[in-house]
Amino acid sequence: MNLRQVVIERGLAPGDRGSLTRTFTSDDVLSFARITGDMNPYHCSRRFAEASRFRQPIAHGLLVGGMLTEIGGQWAWLATGMNFNFLAPVFPGDTITLELEVVSQDEHGLTVAEGRWTNQEGVVVITGGLSGYPPTPEQRKLMGEEV
Repeated sequence: MNLRQVVIERGLAPGDRGSLTRTFTSDDVLSFARITGDMNPYHCSRRFAEASRFRQPIAHGLLVGGMLTEIGGQWAWLATGMNFNFLAPVFPGDTITLELEVVSQDEHGLTVAEGRWTNQEGVVVITGGLSGYPPTPEQRKLMGEEV
């Protein structure tokens, strides 16, 4: 059973995990730059990036961090906060895996998950997390009707 189905049947609880793997392309980086207006030359200028410590363009941190929203969307999570620590660059062509785990939930339903993004070599490129509210029992029922 996939985690979306678990969410529908019983909701999220500490210990629940989700994962996602994605390969980022140069087109992804340029599309993100156009959508956000972040045309930072570290991302968009080969010559500038070659003169940097990275030696080539890097993906936007929020583009890669945004993988968090795909899992959150599958869980129908209403985010109240996100945080990221950018530890290593992600280059076009890198394959990134996000492992996300629900770590706590209070009496009001506020839920916290922590994530770790690693590249194809096992290097941790981002750590971060998500706080917010998973769907209520009524909303979970509606999700089940959409399947």
